[in-house]
Amino acid sequence: MAFNTIPLLRYFRINDPYRLLGLFLILFLLCIPQFINGGDLTYPELESFLIGEKILDGNALYTGIIDSTGPLAGWFNAMMSLVFGRSLLARHIVAFMIIFLQAGFFGMILVEKKAFAENTYLPSLLFVLLYFFSYDNFLLTPELVGYGFVLLGLNKLIKEIEFREQHDQTILKLGLFISLSTLFVFSFIVYLVGAIVILILFTRTSPRKFFLMIIGFLLPHLFMMSMYYLFGGVDSVWKYYYLPNLDFTSIHFITFKSLWWLCVLPLIFLVVSLVMLNREARFTKYQSQLVQAMFVWLIFSFLQVLYAEELRPQSFITLIPGFSFFIAHYFLLIRRRRLAEINLWILLLGILSVNNLARYNKIESIDYALLRVPESKSSIINQRILILDDDRKIYKDNKSATPFLNWTLSKTIFASADYYENVVQVYQGIKEDQPDFIRDKDDLLKPFLARIPELNRMYIRKGIYYEKVKANN
Repeated sequence: MAFNTIPLLRYFRINDPYRLLGLFLILFLLCIPQFINGGDLTYPELESFLIGEKILDGNALYTGIIDSTGPLAGWFNAMMSLVFGRSLLARHIVAFMIIFLQAGFFGMILVEKKAFAENTYLPSLLFVLLYFFSYDNFLLTPELVGYGFVLLGLNKLIKEIEFREQHDQTILKLGLFISLSTLFVFSFIVYLVGAIVILILFTRTSPRKFFLMIIGFLLPHLFMMSMYYLFGGVDSVWKYYYLPNLDFTSIHFITFKSLWWLCVLPLIFLVVSLVMLNREARFTKYQSQLVQAMFVWLIFSFLQVLYAEELRPQSFITLIPGFSFFIAHYFLLIRRRRLAEINLWILLLGILSVNNLARYNKIESIDYALLRVPESKSSIINQRILILDDDRKIYKDNKSATPFLNWTLSKTIFASADYYENVVQVYQGIKEDQPDFIRDKDDLLKPFLARIPELNRMYIRKGIYYEKVKANN
C-alpha cells in the first residue's frame, strides 16, 4: 500500500513569496493548542510582568529596580504590561507574530542571497517547525524579541560575505544590530565575536571596517550610558547590568537530561545533514563559503547558549537558523522527492509529539517543574510584597514593592547592615515604595530596623512576615 503525505516539501520548494501565507496558516494551526491552553505561568513570564509593572509605576531600571534585565527588554516589558496587563494569551499571540516574521525574513534572506541551488522557502518552514521542540519557545521574552536584531545582523554579515555589496553602512549596521540585541539579552554579545571571526575567515575586510563595526556596536551602549549619566545612574548601570551579565554563572530552569530528550530529534537531523553535505553537495565558491560561515555561526550560537544568564529550552532558539539552513540542504539533496517528503513529516510529527507529551508530563525524562511557577498557597493576595529570599512564587498573585526585585543582586545589601550605604539604600527603598508585607525567613531585616526607628515603627512581625501597620483613622 502506498504511503501518501501532504506535499509540504513540494509546496515550499517553489520560489513564491505568497508561500509565506501558507506558512502563516500552518503556524497558526499548530499554535491553536497553545492559544487554547497557555499552560502554567513560567518564571520568565512572571519576571516580565514584575519588571513591566515597576517601570510603569515610574521606577527606572538599575536606579529604581535592582535587576540585570537589558534596558530595551525592560521597556518592551513595560509596553506589553501597559497594553495587555498580565494576559498570557495576548503575549502568546504577539510571540506567534514575531516568530512568523522572523521565519519569513530568514527565508527571504537565503532566497535573495542565492544560498541554495534552487530558490526555496523550505528554510522558513523548518524555522517554524523547529520552534515547536518545546512549548516555552512561544513565550514572549527578551530572547525572542532580541534575536530578531541578531537576524538583522546576520543579513548584513551575509552581504559582506557575498562581496557584491560591500559598503561602510553595511558593516556599521552589523555592529549596530548586534548591539541592540545585547540591550535585550547581553549574552548576544557572543555574536559580535562570531561576526569578527567570520569576517576574518571569509572576507577581505579592512581594519577600518572592523573599527566601524565596533563603533556601531558601542553607539547604543554609549547612548544608554549618557542617558543614565544625566541622572547620576552610571554606577548603578555598571553594577546591576554590566557586571552581573559579564559573569559566567547561569540559572538552570531545566535539567540537561530534559534538554537532551527535547533536542535529540533535531540533533539527529542536523548530524545527518552535515554528513550528507560533506558527501553529496556540489556548491559554487560563494555557496561553499556561506555553508562554512553558517557552521561557524552555529558554533557561536552554542557558545551563546553556554554563556546565557538563564538556561531553559527557549535559550536554544538561537540555534534554529543554523539548524534550518543545514537541514534544508539535506532535504534538497535527497533525490527521491517522496523520500524527502517522508523525512519532513517524520521531523514534523516527531517534534510535535515530543512537544505535547512533554508539556503534559507524559515523558518522565522531561521535567518542566523548575520552569513553571507553582501555586504559592499563601493567603496574601493582591498586595505589594518584598521577598527577602529566592522563592518568588508569591509574586504570582501580588506585585513587587521596593527596588529589591532580583534577590541574587539584592542579598549582598541585606547581608551587610554594618555599611552605612546599605542602611540608606534599604531605608530609601522601603520608604519610597512601601510594601504591605515583607517576607523575611532568615531575619535579615532585623539589624536594619534596629538602625532605622522609623521603619521599625512602620512594621510588625507576624511569623515569617513583617506586616505594615495600618494608620489609625
